[in-house]
Formats: sequence, structure tokens, C-alpha cells
Amino acid sequence: MAKDTDPILQVLFHYLQHLTLNEDELEILRSWLRESEANENLFDDISNEAKWKEDCPENISQDLPGSLERIRKRFAENSKL
Repeated sequence: MAKDTDPILQVLFHYLQHLTLNEDELEILRSWLRESEANENLFDDISNEAKWKEDCPENISQDLPGSLERIRKRFAENSKL
């Protein structure tokens, strides 16, 4: 059965919008970061906006939906490891 990633996607969606995360969201983020180095690396990439935009593949938009698409792809890649 696939792991439910919706809560962390919602948290990352808020983070990308520069919204203040509430305590529940912060706990979801902290727990997710503790799960793996791959999660930490993804968050580091997302947190460096200039690099995140620079590393964006040409076939994906640099806007918020494009960022969520890239995050989902990274989740899929990491789940294969």
C-alpha cells in the first residue's frame, strides 16, 4: 500500500507560498524531515528558491503547480530507492 503523502504535500504547498505554518503543519514537516536524508535534501532544494528555479527542467513550469509536480516526482523517485 502506498504511503499517504497528502499532509506533507499540503505543508510544502503552504511553505512554497511563504505562508506561516501552524503547529500541526510544523510537526508534520519535522516528522517528515526525520524520516530520511532524501526528504532533507528535497526540503533543502525547495528552500533555496534561486537554485530550485534554476534546476527546473524545461518541460515543467516554474510556478507553484510546477513545483508541486517536481516534488511529487521526487517522492516517486525516493520511494523506488
